[in-house]
Amino acid sequence: MNTRTALVTRLAAGAVAAAVVGGGVIVAAAAPWPTLAREPMSLDVVPEAARSVAACDGPLLALGRDATAAGAITAAAPSSVVSAADSGDPTSYTLATPDRADEGAPPAAFSAEPTGGVPTDLGAASSASLDDPDLRGLAVSACTRPAMESWLVGGSAATGASDLVLLTNPGDVAATVDLRVFGADGAQDPVAGRDIVVAARSQRAIPLAALRRGEQSPVVQVTAQGAPVRASLQSALTRTLIAGGVDQVGASALPATQQVIPAVDVTVAPDSVASAGGMSVRLMATAADTLASVTVRSVADGSVVSQQDAIALAAGRPLELEVTGMPVGDYTVTATAADPLVAAAWTSTDQATPADFAWAVGAPLVDAPTLVAVAPGPGPTLTLTADQETAATLTPVSGGESQSVQLAAGQSRTIDVAAGTVYRLDPGPGGIRGSVGFSGAGQLGTYPVTGSAAAAAELTVYP
Repeated sequence: MNTRTALVTRLAAGAVAAAVVGGGVIVAAAAPWPTLAREPMSLDVVPEAARSVAACDGPLLALGRDATAAGAITAAAPSSVVSAADSGDPTSYTLATPDRADEGAPPAAFSAEPTGGVPTDLGAASSASLDDPDLRGLAVSACTRPAMESWLVGGSAATGASDLVLLTNPGDVAATVDLRVFGADGAQDPVAGRDIVVAARSQRAIPLAALRRGEQSPVVQVTAQGAPVRASLQSALTRTLIAGGVDQVGASALPATQQVIPAVDVTVAPDSVASAGGMSVRLMATAADTLASVTVRSVADGSVVSQQDAIALAAGRPLELEVTGMPVGDYTVTATAADPLVAAAWTSTDQATPADFAWAVGAPLVDAPTLVAVAPGPGPTLTLTADQETAATLTPVSGGESQSVQLAAGQSRTIDVAAGTVYRLDPGPGGIRGSVGFSGAGQLGTYPVTGSAAAAAELTVYP
């Protein structure tokens, strides 16, 4: 074999080998490759028990009573507070109020140290009332723990309203808060609502009109950094120089596809010749445009008194829905949609006499035993409603006979309770939603039952 022949032979052999190797690579690529799947390592842990904290709204506040200082905020009526803890009395302390022009009647906060490695549950609630020419009515609220995000559904910044957003920090670390206000034109981030510093153990008061003047149906999203805060709203109304009521409105349940307002108290018959406030429901889709349904049921017998479907909600734009023609009584309002929403309902007493109103907000699901404080006030009741069948038990913390309530899915029941008393509520296996309501001559008030501070959730940690 000469050199030329040998070279040709080697080239041919190389081409064949390359083809074989290339074909093998193609076949290997097309064939299924072996895989190795490994579940991530995880560990379920319960956070170390921390101090339980609850903050209260404090006294009723008046805006602009001093003619020489239209923006001055002063205390108008002190609040009465009831509190209790699982083990002994909680520690109480007062909070600073840098936005107020006076130094009287500071808001209160309560704390309780963990017991046996478990957070100590505590319950507290407050009430205040007055009957002045510029401000009258009853305001009740639960003293609740702070949160990093809250939604305030209620109030107004229109003419005649003098509402205040209250930001309360009962902790030992300063918080920075942003307020986003939703209205007819969508979301706005007002300058007055940006980077609000709430010092440790203090309460800030921000006029709602300074955030979005003229807005009739606002919804306020409260976002905190650095430390959680308790967000609430004091709403006050004046009609042609006559005080039309006052209320302290806590945060609504976080956005969800279902919002349940356990009890809305209608006190004036639809055929009354007197001026009646009626009921309205404020809704807002928080994430996307959606269609909502609102069902109003009688707490007494479960009958449907109003059903409105296919309500078009534009994301970030609150809608006020009028519900008319209801007899005197208590009603459970349920709002549902395919996308998350928030909800609250408004009602008032007879407006032809000294009047008052109340905002009832969506209540969270309570799925663990919790303390429920009943503030001092007229005609207190506790209304419970169930998403699924359950049996709830209510027991006074100071001792006394327990009350058991059997609830079918979607059913509501009202229980008489004693003013100024703290109860332990065991929601049973199905969980419940609840609200405490008050009603008297020219007085209305309500607040939702919130979950236990002792129900520390289990966390899944991935290393």
